[in-house]
Amino acid sequence: MTAPVISRDLNDYGFQTDVRVRLSETDAVGIVFFGSFASYMDVGRMDYLAYLKVTPKEGRVPGLIPGAVVSQVANFHAPARYNNSLLIHVRMARIGRTSYTLHFLITRKRTRETVSTGALTLAWLDDDFKPMRVPAEFRDAVRAFEGDRLVESK
Repeated sequence: MTAPVISRDLNDYGFQTDVRVRLSETDAVGIVFFGSFASYMDVGRMDYLAYLKVTPKEGRVPGLIPGAVVSQVANFHAPARYNNSLLIHVRMARIGRTSYTLHFLITRKRTRETVSTGALTLAWLDDDFKPMRVPAEFRDAVRAFEGDRLVESK
């Protein structure tokens, strides 16, 4: 499998949220531990979905759980350290029949230097954990926000 091409152009991302690096997210040499980036991407994902109002809590798509992670990619470009403010830029890169992929660009808030890029692919699962079609309500909400940036297949 080839790694996805993840844009480092801020103009490709329509949503951003921020995090401040906590001490527990750093390693013995004082930089953010690589595993912490999974949490940062999850914060970005959930804030993005909440912004689009497609989480069960927001009620836009009542009772639906927006997918289970089936793939994660993280690339590291520069170290982040304790107490750094980071911006997590998020875009929905692709929606397929039963899955979708988000791209992430994590930058330093002050300088916009790229710290990390990454991707999450999630499968939409039914109550028996079998893949099911991405709901039209979810697809429509994402399409309305992302516009031409979104790649779709049905």
